[in-house]
Amino acid sequence: MTTKRRGMAFFAVLTAGALALSACGGDDDDSGSGSGDTESPAGGSSGTPITVASDAEFTSYNGNSETGNGTWNTFVLNGVLDGFWDFGPQGEIVRNEAFGTYEVTSEDPLTVRYTFAENAVWSDGEPIDCDDLLLEWATQSGQYMTDQVGEDGQPIPLFAVPGTTGYDLVAKPTCQPGDKEVEYVYSEPFADWEVVTNSSMLPAHVAAEQAGMTAEDLVTAIQNDDMAALTPVAEFWNTGWDMGPGALLDQAVIPASGPYTIDSWEAGQSLTLVANENYYGDPPATDTIVIRFIQQDQQVQALANGEVDIIAPQVSVDLVQALEGLGDQVTMITGDEMTWEHLDFNQTEGAVFADPNLRQAFAMCVPRQQIVENLIQPANPEAVVMNLREIFPWDPTYDQVVGEAYDGRFDEPDIEGAKALIDAAGAAGTQIRVLRSDPNPRRADTVAAIKASCDQAGFEIVDTPTPDLGAGIVDVTSYEVALFAWAGSGVMSSGASLYRTNEGQNPYGYSNPDVDAAWTELIVTVDEDRQTELLTEIETHLWNDLFSIPLYAHPGVTAHNPAIEGVQQNAAQTQVSFNMEEWSRTS
Repeated sequence: MTTKRRGMAFFAVLTAGALALSACGGDDDDSGSGSGDTESPAGGSSGTPITVASDAEFTSYNGNSETGNGTWNTFVLNGVLDGFWDFGPQGEIVRNEAFGTYEVTSEDPLTVRYTFAENAVWSDGEPIDCDDLLLEWATQSGQYMTDQVGEDGQPIPLFAVPGTTGYDLVAKPTCQPGDKEVEYVYSEPFADWEVVTNSSMLPAHVAAEQAGMTAEDLVTAIQNDDMAALTPVAEFWNTGWDMGPGALLDQAVIPASGPYTIDSWEAGQSLTLVANENYYGDPPATDTIVIRFIQQDQQVQALANGEVDIIAPQVSVDLVQALEGLGDQVTMITGDEMTWEHLDFNQTEGAVFADPNLRQAFAMCVPRQQIVENLIQPANPEAVVMNLREIFPWDPTYDQVVGEAYDGRFDEPDIEGAKALIDAAGAAGTQIRVLRSDPNPRRADTVAAIKASCDQAGFEIVDTPTPDLGAGIVDVTSYEVALFAWAGSGVMSSGASLYRTNEGQNPYGYSNPDVDAAWTELIVTVDEDRQTELLTEIETHLWNDLFSIPLYAHPGVTAHNPAIEGVQQNAAQTQVSFNMEEWSRTS
């Protein structure tokens, strides 16, 4: 699965204006203890580790980069890196005042003052301060370009990020090294100003040291736009925090600002977090969290066997039945999630689906209703086919926007109509590789349903599983269609980096000047009626252009050992590990 925003998105999980690629997700009917309510930690022993399952291995300490922005990294970094805010269990914005505070000091121009807590320090003792926020501005604003040109004819950014929305409106901050206060001044109003900063800020002093300079030198280089000095910083920032399985970087390179530090990592098995001794906030309820890497179809058995204490896999009919069969051995929490499954077309020059008629043919043969009825409704009877990309079915404006933006033409398969388009294009027998994550039983079943339908129309659907979905999506030579999910949060501007021309999360070659203009207006619009009008315009274009085919919102389920308290269902992209510092064991 992917993410819409924790502050950012994946392929570049964290800048306002980006989504995150997700490795897992869910949503399901309540069948156990819960409606998503939090269970308060009870003061059990903090010495016994709590183990949680993740279906994807950690890859990077830098969740804000193009290569590191995935939910699999967010899953770990939730406990390791802090920021001024984060998403709560229902996708609401929760301020982190232990880290610092922020306030609007002027509406015209929009000015936001950030104040770091005086006692906020990295686990290595270095202060968390303006140096870190200034580095974030430099990396996320898109202000620094190399002299190289990409295949799209555009200059290649110095810092590789999935999106710059919001930060591209912020003037370069002025602060001195070590300052605890800094102001962001916007060139225009920005609807999502409160979440423009990343919720997992990175250490400037480490980036500086790895580039052969001091933190003071780094601040000076940014203030002076010194490209020669910033180039080695970017070289490290872009990929220097990435890691292969089990190849944990030295602790000096990956300090923590959150309640936990990364202690150890056994490739393919587990990653262990331990309490950060220099944490300035409330100490975590449990000293040690172990993240076990377990495939989704094995997580229920692992929970039943006591190998893990908490799971939150993607919902399937078999999974829900298996959990219900465990009875009072487990506690289940279910609820809607801001994660939506979709099919994205590779429309790059020379690709099969650069032809809009063939995109239409594919859309005409995808059995969306069948997929929802067979794979989602048995777990969540209220599930429906999703007909929008930026508004969820439970949102108040959903029906209004669907009525204006989508005419129902792809509600049911039209095999004969699709076949006529394929034959007219001379494309009968064309192989269509559908990229998906692996292992993922529900996506395998989805591709099988598409193949059974679209092969009748004249395509040859080829299931194309990959263990590294993020890298696969970026490599547009490896597929014609990508099946995955964006894990979202409801932030208004998050979709801009998906659909605007040449944005970091739009590797597909899609470009529509009207969509670009609508998004550019939307992100600076605070009037809700106008926001709805602009989203309607965007959705209309996305359907007419067939940028993608939305399928459904994920049902979510979290299950845990009843002896573990503090576990919550999380609707946003931050996932079940978002409040790991509150988990405790009662027995």
